[in-house]
Parts: sequence; C-alpha cells; structure tokens
Amino acid sequence: MRKKKQKNKKYIWRHLFCYLIDKFCKVDNKKIVMTNPLIWQYADNPKYIGNELIKRPEIKDYKLIWLVNRNTDVSQIPPAFKQIKYDSLRALYEFATAKIWIMNSHAYLPLKCGLKKKKDTFYIQTWHGSMGIKKCDADAAKVYEKLNNELKWQKKSSSLFDYIPVDSDFEKKVYITQHSGYGQIEKIGKARDSIFYQNHELIIKKIKEYYNIPDENKILLYAPTWRPDGRTHCFNIDIKMLKRVLKNKFGGEWSILIRAHSRMKSIYKLLFDENEAINASSYIDMQELLVAADILISDYSSCIPEYVILKKPSFIYAADYVDYINNNGLYYPLSELPAPVAEDNGELMQNILNFDEVLYKKQADEFLQKMGHHDDEKSCVRIVDFILEKTKSDTK
Repeated sequence: MRKKKQKNKKYIWRHLFCYLIDKFCKVDNKKIVMTNPLIWQYADNPKYIGNELIKRPEIKDYKLIWLVNRNTDVSQIPPAFKQIKYDSLRALYEFATAKIWIMNSHAYLPLKCGLKKKKDTFYIQTWHGSMGIKKCDADAAKVYEKLNNELKWQKKSSSLFDYIPVDSDFEKKVYITQHSGYGQIEKIGKARDSIFYQNHELIIKKIKEYYNIPDENKILLYAPTWRPDGRTHCFNIDIKMLKRVLKNKFGGEWSILIRAHSRMKSIYKLLFDENEAINASSYIDMQELLVAADILISDYSSCIPEYVILKKPSFIYAADYVDYINNNGLYYPLSELPAPVAEDNGELMQNILNFDEVLYKKQADEFLQKMGHHDDEKSCVRIVDFILEKTKSDTK
C-alpha cells in the first residue's frame, strides 16, 4: 500500500511537471528525440536512422537525444547522441521540446505522466518488422486487452503518430487498421533493412567472431516470436536431429543460434542444451543475425518475410498453428510465404530434406511482388531526408 501511494504521488508530480513544460516551454526545431522502446538498445530502425543522421553535415547544430534505461548498452550509442534516462523528468522535458520523435514501438510512460505532444512536433513511428504475419495492436484487440490494459495505451499512443515509413503496399493497408487509422503512411522504405543490400562478409565475420563460431561452419538461426500466454511447448525443435538433417541436405558443420523474443528470453534456458545451441537472445542487432545466417527457422515473426528479401532458405515451425490463428490471428496464411510450413519435428526435417532452392527463389520473388515490396540500400537516406525536411516545417 505504501509503495502504491508513493507511485501515485510520483505520477501527480510528473503530471504537474508536464503541465508546466507544456505551458511555458517551446519546441526546439533542431532537437530530435529517439529511442527503441522494444528492447531499449541502440538497434532496429532508429539505429539505422541515427547512423544516417550523424553522417549529415547539417546535423552539427542539432541536439540529438537517445533515451536509455538501466538495461541499455550505452557503449553502442554514438557520441553524437546525448543519453537521457527514459524514466526521468529530463526525458519528459526533451519530449516536450523536441521537433521530432522517432521510435519503433509504443512508449507509454510519458503518456501516463500526462505528457502532451505539441502541435509543432512530428512523431515518426518506424514500427518494427516488415510485411508482418501476426496481427498486432488494434487488429489483435482481445490479446492486448488481457495484457495490463495495454490496448488502451496503444490507442492513446497511436493517436499521436504523424508518419509511418513502410516498404510495401501491404503495410500501407495493414497499418491503417493496426494503428486505428492514425499516422500518414509513407512508402519510403524500412531503415533497418538497408543492411540487406550491403556487403555481408564483414557482418558474417563479426557474428562468427562474437560467438566463436569456426569460419567453415554454417549458421542456422532459430528466431520464434513470443506467445501472450507464455506457452513454451511450441518451441520444441529437436536440435540434434536438426544438425544431422542440415549436414545431410546442405553439407558441412552447422552452428545453431537461438534468438528468443524480447518478451520470452527465458526459453533458451528452459528448452535448449548450451552444448548444442548458442543463446543469441541478447545480441542487440537482429538484422545482423539475419544477414549472417545461412538458414532461418521461425514461426509468425516478421523476420520470416523480411528474410525472404535475402532469398536465403527459410522454414516455418508452427507447432501451435491452429491455436495461434484462433487466439491471435494472422494477416495472411503461412502458406503464402515461400518458406515450407511444419507443425512437428518430423515434418520440419522432411521439409529441409525436400528443399528446392530454385522453386523457393521463384516463390520468394512472387511473394515480394504480391506484397508490393520495394526497398534498397538508400532507405535510410530517404527517411532522413524526410525527417530533416520536417524540422523545417510547421505544417503536417
């Protein structure tokens, strides 16, 4: 009870603080606030936008703010960014006086503290993932209603969106309902996927050195998404059998990386033998793991359609397929992807053994065309051009 009273008192003071800064503080046209509320690291779309921003000569007079929490690896953040604790009065001030907000997911705390976005501020919500499979936010209302009233705060957060950069016609349609009609959708690319169109050798070397993987080994990445009810039985891939099948089909020795979703990082210790698979759940940049992987296995995660861009083999392991469709819902059937779908280990291994690379690449091209996907190595350039133009604008 005492802690609850202290928390309520804290929020009362923060509401008062937000009222005062809204009333007396003006927007700084050369201030940009960025963060990654999804995993609180210098990663994902904001990272790649940030990297492009600091290349621009005109940015030298700007104030660049990156919001951090206690889990942030601050060594990854470029010196050009001033680091501010997310859970602080200073962060509320920076939000209130910034011309541009850039985030890849919802940030609820400022809203709960009473922060108001000024009419001169532009909120660019990059979201995360591309051509996503699983329904999110308003499109999966019954899921998020059960998660600490998250749906309510999602809607409040979405109402502040001004622009959402996308890389496909599919997303242009989906984000309208997903974010309750808020945010003007701009088909200018996904910043984080720009890495797909660059030289991969240095990234492959970086990952292998980081995890002490022999140069000659190939990499399989298993990266499933989270389950709202916390179930784990659906992640039961037989790693020993998987290695044997991979060697049989593709040759060579294989290293298996497990990348658990940020909401379910405990699955590695629960389900996998550290002698058989490497825990890559804490590796900051998922896109680098995708570039380094020779093969991807996932389920309903957007990493599967993103990986299609690379045209490398991918497989879907969805042991709870029917249940997931009934409870969460998908934007399109898994069968529309080029990745073969399996619901048990036996089927997964057979799909690997029967893999047809020529057919897969043909289906990959067809899938990307159907999604209306268009992107390249210049997505960060286009997005930053768009952002800098907005810093000079007073109208939305």
